[in-house]
Amino acid sequence: MTRPNIVVVLVDQMRRDAMSCAGDPNVRTPHLDRLAREGISFSAASSTFPACVPFRFSLMTGEYAHTRNVPALGYRMSPAERTLGEAMKDAGYHTAYVGKWHLYSAYGVSGGLSLSQAARTPVPASHRRGFDLWRGFELRNDFYDSYVFHHDDPVPRRLPGHQTDALFDIACAHVASRPPGDPFFLVLSVEAPHPPFMATPEHLERRRARGPLVTRPNTDVAGVSFFPPEWHDPDGPAGAIDPDDPASVARVFEANMLAYHAMIEQIDDNMGRLRDTLEASGLAENTVVVFLSDHGELGGSHGCLGKAQPWEESVGIPLIVAGPGIPPGRRCDLPVGTEDL
Repeated sequence: MTRPNIVVVLVDQMRRDAMSCAGDPNVRTPHLDRLAREGISFSAASSTFPACVPFRFSLMTGEYAHTRNVPALGYRMSPAERTLGEAMKDAGYHTAYVGKWHLYSAYGVSGGLSLSQAARTPVPASHRRGFDLWRGFELRNDFYDSYVFHHDDPVPRRLPGHQTDALFDIACAHVASRPPGDPFFLVLSVEAPHPPFMATPEHLERRRARGPLVTRPNTDVAGVSFFPPEWHDPDGPAGAIDPDDPASVARVFEANMLAYHAMIEQIDDNMGRLRDTLEASGLAENTVVVFLSDHGELGGSHGCLGKAQPWEESVGIPLIVAGPGIPPGRRCDLPVGTEDL
């Protein structure tokens, strides 16, 4: 066996248990279930700092975010940090990054731009070192209005259709183009299932057709406050909320959570496409696939939504690793934190 290729699929705001193989009755994830059967799944994987920027900082550097002044959203990674991309290049890998970066933080504390401005602001080479191929962007959080940048080209290029499908298209094309015997390291970072909850109409209808939401025992819909505002779009399919009307709150909560699960099923379908590409390219037998999320989603547990809280639903993340040299069907119950990655 030559050095294996490594493909890391990083999703955003997916709870650890939000897969059929983890027992969630709200989703059907046959491709992730297969990945778990063929490799090892970590049942106690946790996000040390369950928010996008701190997690990604630790993933890319191995350092604790709070000791390097990246304590929240809106903070920027120093260009002096050594990145995972640089480490992989030094190990002889061709490196590629596709999708959401969220470590330049052109908005907020570091940059001062609005979110919409930051979405079309390129990440300079000084702040994304280590990747031979760059098809990235800072962040967008609008799945039908996303742009990527190609290397140092300052002109943003709009993605066609839904962001999740388009980013997997780019990743699959890159995999298919790799020459045999030249090991590659690819990070594919999609924003789904982060709010706003916008699956394709096909995935949303498929999930709705299977029936109502099954809530966890610690879900407190009556106590839910729709904060942060990103969690709910009053102009979206769930409609407006009347906070004094419990039926209105319950209706909007369920509509959003059904869309959340539809987005996960859309990710799962694309994981199937990625596997098909690896097999068609003759790379499946020598490629390690890592699937994980940056943090979870409270989803109504404890009467809360979103993340960044020290509860299981916020901290717990899926982590599956499969490929050559990894015994199939294994489950690891040891606690694994971000820095361990």
